[in-house]
Amino acid sequence: MQFIFLACAGIATVLFVLLLFSILGKSPGDDVRERMEQYLIESEKASKTGSYEIPEEALEKDEEEANAEEDESDDWTSELRGKKKKGHEGAKRILANMGTILTPKGMAAKIADQLAKADIPLKANEFVAIQFLAVMIAMMIGTIILKNLVLALILAVAAYFLPLIWVSIVRAKRKQAFNDQILDTLIMIANGLKAGYSFLQALEMVSKESLPPMSKELKRVLKENSLGMNLEDTLMALNSRVESEDWDLVTTVVLIQRQVGGNLAEVLEKIGKTIRERMRIKGDIQTKTAQAKVSGMLVAALPFGLGIMIYVLNPEFMSKLFTFKMNWFRGWFLVIGGLIWEAIGMLIIKKIVDIEV
Repeated sequence: MQFIFLACAGIATVLFVLLLFSILGKSPGDDVRERMEQYLIESEKASKTGSYEIPEEALEKDEEEANAEEDESDDWTSELRGKKKKGHEGAKRILANMGTILTPKGMAAKIADQLAKADIPLKANEFVAIQFLAVMIAMMIGTIILKNLVLALILAVAAYFLPLIWVSIVRAKRKQAFNDQILDTLIMIANGLKAGYSFLQALEMVSKESLPPMSKELKRVLKENSLGMNLEDTLMALNSRVESEDWDLVTTVVLIQRQVGGNLAEVLEKIGKTIRERMRIKGDIQTKTAQAKVSGMLVAALPFGLGIMIYVLNPEFMSKLFTFKMNWFRGWFLVIGGLIWEAIGMLIIKKIVDIEV
């Protein structure tokens, strides 16, 4: 009990210190954001009027129009201009300051990259702060409510990995949604090029007509290009964010065409046919491997089903698996070992039926 009390006291002290720092501290990036906000607003107004001397009434009107357009734009533009939502400002400030202490410098860029690929509107330090709070809450539940240190450690490990698993799931769904839109996007770009549009004009047309995530990614490409980045760099950045093999092929073709020339519309149509054929082959493979996938799922679910049935028929016999003790050995060691081998078996089956096209 003394150890549990000391652990709870330590957790409470760490949370109090971090909360105090978060309330009194200044959110990281506020200084830069405040300096850039005025510059970006003035630059935008100057690009419309051609001069920095703007009448006050016109400035107010333009600012209202800019704010209205900004409300319809994506989070990336809003963050760049320094706009904040008042309702979430306090919570984001606390998370940002806590994450600044906890986030290792070497991991911040990697975490931010993963969040960008999943299109999650969080910064690296905010995500780390959420992970830390989840771990602390799990530890407090295990030590105070359940009064079991081993179970508290298990809950803490699960709380640490759950946000990472969530990011991976969101990232996979977004990648699949992007891949599903590539074929229609190529057709629209090719038709735009045939109609006399330039490549950038065709991208702008597609960004207005298509749905997210394709529209959002293409708008970001256009905005980065308008801010001074080369089109090649923006396309490569898009390719690294979506991590799509089909879009990698499109990016490679566009970069080669801009260097050596050629009929880009015709090439994009051929790429579209190639992607369509790959989708057909993938569909055939999924149909032929469906039986193996279902078999793997049934084999993985079989131990859990048998365990539940035995517990219903004879609870005392099944409970010994969790209460058995002999020196250092515990019965629940077998449960953990079984779960590990279950995960290994599922990964092996997934690797066997996962055929690349």
